[in-house]
Amino acid sequence: MNLDKIQVDALKKMAVTLNMATYTDEEGTKPFLTGKKIKTVAVAKEALAKAFDEAVRSIPDEVVNDLPNEIIDFYNEFFSEATEEEVAAGEAADPAAETKEPVEAATKEKKEKPVKEKKEKPVKEKKPKKEKASKELSCFGHKLGTQAAALDDLLAPGEPISLADLVAKSGRSTLGVKGHIKHLQDSRELVIENKDGVYRLIK
Repeated sequence: MNLDKIQVDALKKMAVTLNMATYTDEEGTKPFLTGKKIKTVAVAKEALAKAFDEAVRSIPDEVVNDLPNEIIDFYNEFFSEATEEEVAAGEAADPAAETKEPVEAATKEKKEKPVKEKKEKPVKEKKPKKEKASKELSCFGHKLGTQAAALDDLLAPGEPISLADLVAKSGRSTLGVKGHIKHLQDSRELVIENKDGVYRLIK
């Protein structure tokens, strides 16, 4: 959750929209997607964000498609951990995470590691990065072994595939799959058509 980047007004608007969102059931009625309304008045930003996150996660996969697109986009941008991991730039977070540990442990290891780190870092960082970029990324630039890469492989052939199959074969949630497809359309500028829940990459 990127709480620092979320604007309170936008969060409240999304919460109100979610409170009013409905779906059509088998009987033709339109019950609300969430059973419990999110309180939006006199609520701290953190509590509101948590309630919004829990409400979205509580929606069953079979009706999550009825969520307004603006809520899906907002959720995937600020709440979905999977979306953050799938961006290729996410790999830059690994070195950052690695540098944080030595910094925290530096108080005990200042005398032992400085010389070693200075010699090893330039050599190890320059060569492996080039190799990883070519060997460990999917066809659309996502780290191999991740759900994002699995989705890339499923979509890449350009064959029609249903949302249910994408969810089952990638391990991602329905919301996560839709967020990844939007990411491919926006960031990778791919043309992916959707007809009645069946997706196909147009090459």
